[in-house]
Amino acid sequence: MKKYLKPEELAMVKKIDLLTYLSNYEPNELVRKSHNDYVTRTHDSLHMTNGMWMWWSKGIGGKSALDYLIKVCDMSFLDAAFLIYRCITEKPPVYQKAYHMKQQSCDFKLPKVCSQSKNMFNYLVNERCIDKDIVDFYYLRGYIYECQKDHSVLFIGYDEKGKERFASKRATNDNWKKDVYGSDKHYSFRLVNATNDVLHVFESPIDLMSFQTLEKQKGRSWNHENYLSLGGASNFGKNIENSELPIALEYFLMNNKQIKEIILHLDNDRAGYETSEKIKHHLSGRYEIFDRSPKKFKDINEILLNNSMMKKTMLR
Repeated sequence: MKKYLKPEELAMVKKIDLLTYLSNYEPNELVRKSHNDYVTRTHDSLHMTNGMWMWWSKGIGGKSALDYLIKVCDMSFLDAAFLIYRCITEKPPVYQKAYHMKQQSCDFKLPKVCSQSKNMFNYLVNERCIDKDIVDFYYLRGYIYECQKDHSVLFIGYDEKGKERFASKRATNDNWKKDVYGSDKHYSFRLVNATNDVLHVFESPIDLMSFQTLEKQKGRSWNHENYLSLGGASNFGKNIENSELPIALEYFLMNNKQIKEIILHLDNDRAGYETSEKIKHHLSGRYEIFDRSPKKFKDINEILLNNSMMKKTMLR
């Protein structure tokens, strides 16, 4: 009986993701919840998505089947490694990495950049009252730009390697908005600070930047925490028990284990309320959650617009 694995054999073992392992060697343990979300039959709060897994009720996560066997099944490193090695040598796996994200990214292409950005700056600074320093911050870092064809504002989300994976358009002369074809909401517009444990959650990039403007106006630091736009909101239907976390939030938390506190700033409507309730239902007990969604205004930007209007009135 083998007592050790060669480096190349161990590399093969570490390559096996949990979805591939379960689908090939423990198929009865695998339950599909949606097009890109799986759970285990034993632990219905252990979700697999986008090549990673997270056991939400325990706060345990990882990428590989090896991580799973050690952290969830309580196996030693050697026992887990040898089990996987025996499985893949006796029956080579059929890889199950048909993740929705990878399929989308093949067709994803950013619109052409406009040589000027005056429409974008006018819309964000003058019409939406977002602080110019904050607009500059995102513009100079490549998070936003003006599209050449329709002069809309483009908000961009990046993956861990700095590659564009999500983009959403917002008209500067109309009221429409839409995601660019092939966008992956796993990587919705966000600002990450890996050393900070607070996450602010919004429906849209404009609300995110509006909140940062309000913080700046109060003399507070506006970019030292974590800020995430969900790219929209949704109702939970008839039963909150069968609802799912917004994919952008789920993926953010899986990749940012330092987060301890979540502050919600969703819209003051049914979709915003029910999205907040879903988040609290699934994550309460794991995180400190504070609901700071507007009560008297539609959204965060409307608060900013109202404050700006009141200041102008007082100056007259």
